[in-house]
Amino acid sequence: MIDGEHLSFAGHEWEVIVGRGHSPEHACLYDEERNILISGDQILPTISPNVSVWPTEPLANPLKDWFASLEKLKARMPEDVLVLPAHGKPFRGAHRRLDELAKEHMDRLDTLLDICTKPLRAVDMFESLYSSRIGDSNRIMATGEALAHLHYLCESGQLHVESNKDGVNYYRRT
Repeated sequence: MIDGEHLSFAGHEWEVIVGRGHSPEHACLYDEERNILISGDQILPTISPNVSVWPTEPLANPLKDWFASLEKLKARMPEDVLVLPAHGKPFRGAHRRLDELAKEHMDRLDTLLDICTKPLRAVDMFESLYSSRIGDSNRIMATGEALAHLHYLCESGQLHVESNKDGVNYYRRT
């Protein structure tokens, strides 16, 4: 499947809309005639999709990709589209939800800028970024998501990263 491709199945035509950020290429399916979007994890009703830097792409900027995907989805479909997410109940109000998701991540970026007045490692930021305790079961996802936000701020020139002699990265405001 590629972005913009049209598929026919179940007696209906579906447009492939590729989102990025949660995964490198996340296929959503949109039936314009019936105003239905199968969003998978790209748009969730009550939680934010995990947007992480993964070891396979250590220099990626998935948050930048995800923000662009949110705007792309808003431009492509109406506010009242019926969203069928991978988790949670179907809902309407896609534009409002996309705005909420963007704001949640923008707030995290602001938090990082506030706390990075001195050099910090990604794991030093968990308490400020997350409302729940980060333990062994969620440390990989939490680290990946923290790095996604840090990479976004570094690429935008708002943070700077330095590595110590052991190769540990420290982030601080520029």
